[in-house]
Amino acid sequence: MIRMIFRLATLLAIFFHIASVFAENNYRMTGVARIYSTSSSASNGHEMSQLPTLIRLGNPQSSDLNGPGSSVDNHPTGVKFYQRDWQRGDLGTVQFVNGNHSFVIDNVLSMIGFAAENVPEGIYEWSINFGVSPEQADTHEAARDRVMKLLAQLRASGWKRYVDVGDPRLQGRAAWHYGASFPVAVYSLDSEYPPTQDEWNAMLRHAPRWIFYGDGAYLTLSVMESNMGGFVGKSTYLLTVDVKSEYAFYGLGYFPGKAEKIHNWKALLPAELEKYQAMRLKTEAALRAQGYAIDTTYQDPPIKALESSSASAN
Repeated sequence: MIRMIFRLATLLAIFFHIASVFAENNYRMTGVARIYSTSSSASNGHEMSQLPTLIRLGNPQSSDLNGPGSSVDNHPTGVKFYQRDWQRGDLGTVQFVNGNHSFVIDNVLSMIGFAAENVPEGIYEWSINFGVSPEQADTHEAARDRVMKLLAQLRASGWKRYVDVGDPRLQGRAAWHYGASFPVAVYSLDSEYPPTQDEWNAMLRHAPRWIFYGDGAYLTLSVMESNMGGFVGKSTYLLTVDVKSEYAFYGLGYFPGKAEKIHNWKALLPAELEKYQAMRLKTEAALRAQGYAIDTTYQDPPIKALESSSASAN
C-alpha cells in the first residue's frame, strides 16, 4: 500500500508539471509526435526537421544540455535539475540514447533531468513532456491510434513490458480492466492490447500508463487528457516519457524519503522484492478465484546493480 501511494503521488506530480508547462506555452503544435527506434528511422525514410537534442542517463557531459531554453538549477538539498523548454512554433526533437533501445520524440514541450551531489552515477532520470498530435488536441479515436502506434514503436526498439513485483501478472483485456479498477493508473497496462474506443474513453480519467524495461533502464509512458483548450470535437492530449536508472527506479522507488535506506538500496532491495513477491502471489490467487488467467511466463527483469554487487562479493 505504501508503494502504491508513492506511485500515485509521483504520477500526480508529473501531471501537474505537464499541465503547468502547457498553460504557460498555450501553443499550437506543428509536427506529428513520434517515437521510433533510431536504427529504423533511416530505413523508414523519416527525416527530422531539426537535429535532435541528445540525452542519456549517467554523465551529464554525455547529454546535450545547451541551447535556447536550457537551464541548470542547483537546489539547496543537493539535487540538480537539467531543464529545457521549447517555445510555440519551435518545439523540440529529443533523442534518448540507450544502445539498441534508443528512440526519438518530436513535439517536445519540455524535459528535465535529475542528478544529485551524493549520487555518483550522474543523471538518474529524464522526464520528457510532448504532444500526441500536430496540434494541442485530437479526437479520442485518433489519439488512441497514435498512442498504440507509439507503444508498438517502443516494442520494436526492444523495450519489454514491466509488471511491478507486487502486482499480478495479467495480460491483454484482463490487464486493462484490472488497471481501470484504480482511481489513478498505478498498474502497468499491456501495450499489445488494443482497447476498444469505449474502453479507451473510460480509461482516460484514470490517466493510463505503460511501463517498460530495457538494458538497465525503466521507461514509463503516461497519458493525460483534459480539454484545457475548449476544443469542439477534440480533446487535449499530453504525454510524458519518464526514463529512470535502476537507482531511481528501485532505490528511490522502494525507499522514498529514507536517505539511509536509499544509500544502501542494493543491500536492502532483495528483502523488499521478496515481500512484494509474496503480495503478488496472494493477489494472483484471489484473481484466479475470480476467473482471471495469470501469465506465469512473465519473468521479472534482471537487476544489473544486484548482479554486479553479487559478483563483487564473490
